[in-house]
Amino acid sequence: MERRDLLKFIAGGTAGAVVAGLGINSAALQGAEKCQSCTGEKKMKKFTNADFYKDGKFQTDVALKAYFDMFERFHYSLTDVLRGNKEFWAVDFGLGDFENVGMGGIFWWNSKEFRYFAHEIYLLPGQMIPEHFHLAAEDLPAKHETWHVRNGSIFNFGIGGEKTPETLKMLPKSQLDAGAITCFKWKKMVVGDMDSLTGLGDPHFMMGGPEGAIVSEYGSYHSMKGLNFTNKKAAL
Repeated sequence: MERRDLLKFIAGGTAGAVVAGLGINSAALQGAEKCQSCTGEKKMKKFTNADFYKDGKFQTDVALKAYFDMFERFHYSLTDVLRGNKEFWAVDFGLGDFENVGMGGIFWWNSKEFRYFAHEIYLLPGQMIPEHFHLAAEDLPAKHETWHVRNGSIFNFGIGGEKTPETLKMLPKSQLDAGAITCFKWKKMVVGDMDSLTGLGDPHFMMGGPEGAIVSEYGSYHSMKGLNFTNKKAAL
């Protein structure tokens, strides 16, 4: 079973599934897919790294197109605000695996003076933000943040947890191979759910669910100098 299919299955919580060495009851999975097709929603194009890279170079325009495709499916009210907006960005963190590791976003506000931050996070299906943590910087405490799911769903990872076969299969191979994941405790979050960082300086990351996600982040001032990645090759 492909990683995205596993995420779809876990997010759906199909009760009749049979898990045996991560084998899934195919009838249950097909039923869930059939049900999704009955909604009349436009099906998202499945973008891959073959779309996102040309001669080894990240194609930002294709990445943004993938997000707009997701916005259309979600009927996202801010789509026109973002179209042509130079503040709307997409990054692969220099890791060359945007299909699985990357994000889109826009900083609505980031005030060092008043110490607050407003950010929208955009994640394609199964796309992971690299594990990271925030330290004190610029004479201010480490950043704290809260996440609010607006569309789709996410898997939110924090400190702790076990390296179960299920959890390991959910995660991008590129980050596991790099030893860049230390957080294995996760929870599924759907539209309307909110959660906060467990503690200042704690490592964390999130990953888009099977349909992708739009997440609002509320936080204290975001200092790039205080941002640190577990994967030392990652950069924002």
